Amino acid sequence: MRTFSFVVLAGLLNLLVTCADSFAFAREVSRGVLAIWPESEATINLRVGCPDTPLTFWGPCWTDAVIDAANRWHVPDATFRFRIQSPTVDADPCDTDGHRTIAFRPTLCGPNGPGFGSSLAVTYFLLNPSTGAFVDADTVFDGKRTWVTYDGPLRTNASGAIEYDFHRVAIHELGHILGLDHPDDVGQTVTAIMNRRVSNIDTTQPDDLAGVRTIYPAAGTTVQGRLENPQPNSAVSGISTISGWVCAATQVTVLINGNISIPAAYGTPRGDTRTTCGDDDNGFGVLVNWNDLGPGTHQMVALADGVEFGRATVTVASFGVPFVTGAGGAYTVQFNGRNVTLRWEEKLQNFVISGVQ
Repeated sequence: MRTFSFVVLAGLLNLLVTCADSFAFAREVSRGVLAIWPESEATINLRVGCPDTPLTFWGPCWTDAVIDAANRWHVPDATFRFRIQSPTVDADPCDTDGHRTIAFRPTLCGPNGPGFGSSLAVTYFLLNPSTGAFVDADTVFDGKRTWVTYDGPLRTNASGAIEYDFHRVAIHELGHILGLDHPDDVGQTVTAIMNRRVSNIDTTQPDDLAGVRTIYPAAGTTVQGRLENPQPNSAVSGISTISGWVCAATQVTVLINGNISIPAAYGTPRGDTRTTCGDDDNGFGVLVNWNDLGPGTHQMVALADGVEFGRATVTVASFGVPFVTGAGGAYTVQFNGRNVTLRWEEKLQNFVISGVQ
């Protein structure tokens, strides 16, 4: 029987933060596999209806506001597109039915329907853990709050409470549905609508759109390069290098598990790439302590200026600590008809071949 990963994403909180500029978007990940719509599109079933008084901004209905929010994620140099279900389907956003429903609810999904707490909306999605492909995605907005729509900085009412802007929250939740996570949850400081906490930002930012371009690069956007180490579905341990080559890039980055972004050293000599690239300063590398990631499955994605050119899912084996100290020893094993001596090397956090007889 096929198994899937189930992930719940808390929505925006009504607190304000200030962010500095840099590209550091985060991607949705489950069990070390990055989320993606393989066909670069998601059809959404809008069950939010219309308010009693027509909306002044992006109206007259809540449905119109969601459609405008979806269009904020459409950029010419990315292939992803939201499609609108028409006619809509009377579906429950808390069911795994493939309808990708967006609706108001008085409580969260799940046993006994708990309240939203400080969250304004919550997105639920289901992934195939072997591929990261979305199976379903649904969003519920807190139906007990008073919602409005407006642009610009956050507004407050006569009592000083924040007025909840449905449109900017919809943009954020649709970002989850296409595969982006909260950059501020993983220690990044960026200007982005995808930050967990709602702010004066009222639309998608360059960091957000860089994420869409990376997950769903435009047709014809290719990079000549290769992620050589580690190999897909391989076992790794200790301290080693993530490495490969790229013909041309301003910056090579390795994205680990969708939320750890590491700039690689780039431009080292690779004479074997001269025929392909026309030059040989194309090598890149990142030194990584696999122990820091912990045992289990993890995914590496190599990016050249934000465009993916290689990925590998690996299985990490470790002793459960970031760095083993004070250990030592040598052991002889039979391999390929020879006696091979393996010696523990603390600086590498691994065993090395110290003799062959």
